[in-house]
Amino acid sequence: MKQQASKRKNSQLILMILAFLIPVIAAKILLASNYKGDVKTNGGELLNMTSTFEQIAKSPIEAKKWQLLYLTNQACDEHCQQQLYFVTQTYRALGRLQERVNVGSLTLDSINSDTENLQGIDFKQQLLKAPLETLEDSVVIVDPLGNFVMRYRLNGTKQQRLEKSHDMLLDIKRLLKLSRIG
Repeated sequence: MKQQASKRKNSQLILMILAFLIPVIAAKILLASNYKGDVKTNGGELLNMTSTFEQIAKSPIEAKKWQLLYLTNQACDEHCQQQLYFVTQTYRALGRLQERVNVGSLTLDSINSDTENLQGIDFKQQLLKAPLETLEDSVVIVDPLGNFVMRYRLNGTKQQRLEKSHDMLLDIKRLLKLSRIG
């Protein structure tokens, strides 16, 4: 009888030790294999560019702020103005987080900033050193260190562009929440 009770206590002790060791061992294996899981974005494309903002733009990035920029190699026509509308609406939707983000454009030519969708916000215009084909007609998020982080293509119907800008808002909020810089 005592022998059975002793075996039961030993098996319970072994089960408790395994219950604590198995998750630790699994975590160590996942870390050693450099497993990071799925990276989730709401609709943006994660960028892995070797070029930084300073290498592409004529003027330096404003320190300690994230950038939400519309990038185009073309003159700012009606399409460009529509894209800027969605970018500025996304910026306005940030609310109190606006102080951590600059909104602007990165173009070959300057943009007329007297349009009504640019009124009331501090819109920064940056000029490209040379045409940039890889990010043409895109909205990009640039981190405070000058790295291009994400890209959004706002094309399609007005409803689709509205949904994309909402996705962009969610991604920016997540980046700002997780970021320790900017």
